[in-house]
Amino acid sequence: MALNSATTAPSLRCCPCTTSAGASIRRSTGTRPDRVSAGLLRCSKRGNGGLNLSCAAASAAPAPKAPLPWWAKELKEEDALFFPLVDFNPAGKGREEIDAILSALLSVPLEPVLHALREIGTAGNLFRCRSFHIGTISGALLVIAGFSQLCSTAPTLFVDIVLGYMFYKLSILSAELQRNGRANNICARIQLVLIFILSFKDNNAFQGIYRILAESIWFLNVQLYFAIVFSEVTGTKHMRLFWLGVYRLLQTKGGLTKVIKSLIKDIKIEMTA
Repeated sequence: MALNSATTAPSLRCCPCTTSAGASIRRSTGTRPDRVSAGLLRCSKRGNGGLNLSCAAASAAPAPKAPLPWWAKELKEEDALFFPLVDFNPAGKGREEIDAILSALLSVPLEPVLHALREIGTAGNLFRCRSFHIGTISGALLVIAGFSQLCSTAPTLFVDIVLGYMFYKLSILSAELQRNGRANNICARIQLVLIFILSFKDNNAFQGIYRILAESIWFLNVQLYFAIVFSEVTGTKHMRLFWLGVYRLLQTKGGLTKVIKSLIKDIKIEMTA
């Protein structure tokens, strides 16, 4: 018996959707879920005195999309590939990130030495140990002795090396956390503090190429990390997307005028709020 197509249940279809930058911004800022009204149960009498029950399916009323901010109107779909939603609402803030930082700065550098000491303890005496056991511990002791001497002879350079190493390790950890969809806000805050210490300590002992290169790097990083931490502390989202959107808007005809008017409008709104 052939079934009427009108009475056949609709099939579920899945189709790949192309995520645009505008859709990413809408989902990250949050929109109201679709409101679905309850189904209506209709009751009618049949000729033989019975009841004919039919259920009318509820019609889904999609909520209107939130309007895009002015700076996002010229963004392209390819921009969504570089600014996923995980950048806006990452997981693992707080204790999880602090544990990762302590592991990167303390546990990981000391792990080879601790592993060598455990194997030496398991062997029972030094005659059963291999050369790399002694080499690992001896190398670590030589590094500590060298840093101790450097701290006494050139304390400023010692601070540069230690804080620079910490900054380097935190950058690697921050990249790993971001790739795994975890938060790295605390890493950025610690790095900003480290850069401030390196920039504003007494650097008069250094001259020449080293001082020019180091101070240039410190200056650029202070600007970068201050903007990142400021936007994160104040709750300003989409900071990188904002500047990218402004850049794309400036490339259009009359873009400079649009940007200035929009910024003035935003300032007025903030002042009246």
